[in-house]
Amino acid sequence: MPSITLKDIPVELHAQLKNEAAANFRSITQEAMSRIERTFQIDAALNTKRDQRWIDQAIASGPETPLTKKEMDAIRDRVLRGKK
Repeated sequence: MPSITLKDIPVELHAQLKNEAAANFRSITQEAMSRIERTFQIDAALNTKRDQRWIDQAIASGPETPLTKKEMDAIRDRVLRGKK
């Protein structure tokens, strides 16, 4: 299993992580892993909400006829590039 080493952790952050680990009956490593994993879950949830909002906006303002795959790909590419 891969591993990482964190260096130069601020004293306050290390103390907070240590306290939270103890409160959750985890090692500091387990607590750090849990929190890192949770941030990815939060990001995924936020991205899903954002994506659904884009879909809803597209449906609400889209053309009367369905877009082709080529048109949808072009829109996706434009959005990902941040252009209008």
